Amino acid sequence: MSKLIAIGVDASGVNAVFKRLESKEQTKALRSALNLTANQARTKLSGQAQNTYTVKNAGFKKSMRISATSKYAVIRAEGAPLPLKDFKVSTRGNVVRAQVLKRGRLKPLVKDEIKAFVNNIANKHQVRKKDSKKGKAGSRVRHIAVAQREGKERLGIEAKFSNSTPVMLGSEKRVYGVVEPEIGKDLQDNLRMFIDKVMERNV
Repeated sequence: MSKLIAIGVDASGVNAVFKRLESKEQTKALRSALNLTANQARTKLSGQAQNTYTVKNAGFKKSMRISATSKYAVIRAEGAPLPLKDFKVSTRGNVVRAQVLKRGRLKPLVKDEIKAFVNNIANKHQVRKKDSKKGKAGSRVRHIAVAQREGKERLGIEAKFSNSTPVMLGSEKRVYGVVEPEIGKDLQDNLRMFIDKVMERNV
């Protein structure tokens, strides 16, 4: 799953000065301003997401890649849905509760009167094929998850997931929509800064 965030150029605020630059200088200033703005945006989006969701170590910033030209910059966020166990989860009492938003509350995980649980859902005979940070080759695999049995027959077990990193970062209500006005202001400020640098060198 992926999400694209595009940053376009509006040079109207600096148009008079911008036209006085040579073509190569215009291209360089635009590319530099867009690249800096995209990096600032990535940091702000990551910070806003971390302040919004209870997930730990989601790697918001690492999930975003930047590509920039002299006309636009693109931030591409990629990632799969995150396990619900990575968010705030409570096992107190006889019902497992989870909280995804920091401004939210713990909500009971019950569907069709079937309660969720936290346990090792890996196959009993599953072992590691090679050494890793989690254990040596041949050791038993443990996959702790918030899970729930499927249907009234209670036969299958389904791990519970929340939204993916791209969906959370792209949220108009909680993340991207909050940061977007700052991105536009940063671009104008950065464009003016790089134009001023060129003008100073040409004096």
